[in-house]
Amino acid sequence: MVEVICEIGKNWIIHPETTKEEALNNAKFLALKAHESMADTLKTQCHVFSDEQNKRNESRHEWIRANENLTPYEFYKELKDYVESLGMKFLVTPFSKLAAMKINDLVDRWKIASCDLTDYELLRYVAETKKPVIVSTGMSSMPEIMKALDILTSHGSKITLMHCISMYPTPEKKLNLNTINFYKKGFPNFKIGFSDHSQSLFAPSLAVAMGAEIIEKHLTLDKGAYGPDHLTSLVPREFKKMVQEIRRTEHIIGTEDKILYEEEKLLWETFRK
Repeated sequence: MVEVICEIGKNWIIHPETTKEEALNNAKFLALKAHESMADTLKTQCHVFSDEQNKRNESRHEWIRANENLTPYEFYKELKDYVESLGMKFLVTPFSKLAAMKINDLVDRWKIASCDLTDYELLRYVAETKKPVIVSTGMSSMPEIMKALDILTSHGSKITLMHCISMYPTPEKKLNLNTINFYKKGFPNFKIGFSDHSQSLFAPSLAVAMGAEIIEKHLTLDKGAYGPDHLTSLVPREFKKMVQEIRRTEHIIGTEDKILYEEEKLLWETFRK
């Protein structure tokens, strides 16, 4: 069965004065809505400002600092416990080596964001943990992807390669889902998935029909809330509809076996020559 990852990112920030208590409560409520929307996995993000300030554009500095201030280690621990109590898996995207170190003991696999395929310090640390890695490939050339994969597989980690377009939101005409076929042919030993930043409820099902084994999509409670990710996210009713269509698609796809159904055999006498 295809794994559906609900990405809440930093959508637990809903206004500039969000407090630590609000952030955790908002994250838990988003987790509950993800569970009600039939997601398999809940994913958030982790920043450590001191480890990013010399790597990120300065325009991002205050946003990164605000994120770190709202998320001490206890934020992730309490959120993980709550997520797992709902029966979902817990996943975090670290945005630097120190961020990965901060939450290493809370995760059993990693998600690497498209923007960090050239953060080799982060990639080497993640590789050394030998945990499975989900790798998004937006805003990246094939040489950059190959170099990142060389590092991530250096200690034997299992890889899921995610087709992704880094536009927020992505227009449907630029989703280029045939990249899934390109990855399946080029990386037959990897799982292939689709991290979708479009507003489409149809594209994830189509990606599943093309062989995607993981679908990732953002969730928010309000597309107009404060922060960069709300606009590219689905609200709970949309997310649930998307998951329902994915499950429907799986049923329609069925198996690669040639099945002769009993209902077909009933027509032999009428139609066979």
